[in-house]
Parts: sequence; C-alpha cells; structure tokens
Amino acid sequence: MPRLAAKLLTAFQLTRLSLVFGAIADVWFVVLYTRADPRYALLPVNDIPLVVALVVAAVLSIGLFAFATTLNDLLDVRHDTAFSPDRPLPAGRIRAGQAVVIAIGALLAAIAAAIPFGTGGLVLAVIAATAALFYNAAGKHLPAVGVIVAGLVHVAHMLVPNHELAFLLPVWLVFSHVLAISILGHILEGKRPRLTPLGGLGIVLGWIFWSVVLFAIAMNRDPDGGVLPDGRTATVVIWPILAMVGFAAVAWRKVGPVRGTLAAEKLRRYGAMWHGVYGVAWFAGFGMWQATVIMAVFTFVGIAIMTLLKEFTATEPGMIGYRV
Repeated sequence: MPRLAAKLLTAFQLTRLSLVFGAIADVWFVVLYTRADPRYALLPVNDIPLVVALVVAAVLSIGLFAFATTLNDLLDVRHDTAFSPDRPLPAGRIRAGQAVVIAIGALLAAIAAAIPFGTGGLVLAVIAATAALFYNAAGKHLPAVGVIVAGLVHVAHMLVPNHELAFLLPVWLVFSHVLAISILGHILEGKRPRLTPLGGLGIVLGWIFWSVVLFAIAMNRDPDGGVLPDGRTATVVIWPILAMVGFAAVAWRKVGPVRGTLAAEKLRRYGAMWHGVYGVAWFAGFGMWQATVIMAVFTFVGIAIMTLLKEFTATEPGMIGYRV
C-alpha cells in the first residue's frame, strides 16, 4: 500500500494535478450555462444527464492537463536535470517510457471525453491538444508567442461543450486572466528567454487581436449583435468585476511578501483557483442560483483539494491551468 501511494504521489507530481481545478471550472461553467439557455437545446450536452456531463467535462480537463504537463516534463528533462533535479523524471522516480504512456493515455482520455459533446467539441479538443504540443515544442522558447498560445488553449478547451456559444465574455475574461498570470509569473520567476519590451508589445497586440476576434464572433452569433445575452444589462458584469478586484487583492497579499520562484508559484496557484470564482460571479450576476451553488461548492472543494495536493506532492511551479 505505501508503494502504491508513492506511485500515485509521483504521478500527481508529474502531471501537476493540483492546478487542474481551474480548467475543470471553465468547462463546468459552459456546461451549466448551456443547459440553462434554450437556444442550445439541440446541442449534445443536453442529451446526457447533468452529472454525467460534468463528469465527462472533468475527464476532458484532466486528460488535456495531464497530457500537456507530462509532455512538458518529457521535453524538458535535460533542463530539469540541471535546474530541477527533484522533478520525477530527473530524480528517477518515474521512467521516461512510463511518462510517455501517461501522456498518451491522458490524451486518449481527453479525446474520448470530447466525443459526447459532438463533432465541434471533438475538433476543439484536438485543437487544444495540438496547441499544447506546439507550445512545448516551440512556443515556450518565444515568450510573446507562448503566452498567447497558452491563453488560446484555455479558449479552445472551454468551448468544447458548446462550440456555438454566443456569450463569450466569460471566455475572454479567462483568456485575459491566463495571459496576465503567465506574464507576471514569467517575470517573477526570471525565466529565460527574458520578456523584452518588443515581446511585451507582441503580447499586447496578440491580446488585442484575439479579443477583437472573440467579440466579433460573439456579436455575429447573437441575434441582436450584442456582447451580453438577450435582455441582460451591463449590471451582470458587476460580480465578475468584483471577482477581479478580489483576485488582485488576494494576489497582492499572498505574493507581495515573497519573491522569485515561490512568488510565481503562488500567483499561478491562486490564479488557477480563481477560475471557479469567476464562474460563481457570472452565475450570481445572472441570478442562476442553482448553478451558483454548484459552482461555489465545486470551487470550495477544489481549493481545499488543491491545497492538500500542493502539500503532499510539493508541486513544481508551472503555467497556470495547463502547464503547456
């Protein structure tokens, strides 16, 4: 039994599953919102029981997350041997062949979990996995490119349950949140290559471009050409704005006293936790109280489990959500 527990802890270290709850919260938000909107009644996500849809969405997130993080460690094994020798692969706690099996198994599980969401969802899952592969192979060596790709992985993953979603403001918020955390984490950790002013400009331009794309898609899909759903006023964004302010306050309090790698790790961990808080805020703004309670309970439980996993696995810092 102790040997089995040691293997499980090693697997958690390799896949960094203490950060996966943010990714799960993103797809749960889309599942709950889609099932509450009659315009999406014909989508496959409505053809399966809610509990099953949420479980499948969680498997999708865990699979994509584990694939990306394991792939990252496989490709960075030489770097980790020199700078992070306590990671599972360079420390010899798991063999490269076993890590490959985990990565492939996780990818297959994610693809299988995307099938119930229809062809559109399956395509988006493949796009998210491909983007993760691109980041690990090339994108991470160019911070300006890698940061944008990391945000787009979240966008593609979040839309798997509903590729027709018109209300894309929550998706844009997650995209922007991921970019901000990734940039600050890169700077705090002092990662190489350094983020130059030109690279920073590239990130800003990339953020603007993809923001315009998302809002253009939202206005094209909405019959009234608006960013908010029909009959909703700008007051619905008050709760999400308060959530953003709350994260800024928490991040300042938790990250401010520390520096370097520890500061970056804390920022990414609390940033991952906050995906669920955003979901709670959106549902509260819409007055969808059943969905609010479901997301609030999940967020509370997720934060507790993330904290325990962090303590038991001594998780290495990684990119927010997917460490692609």
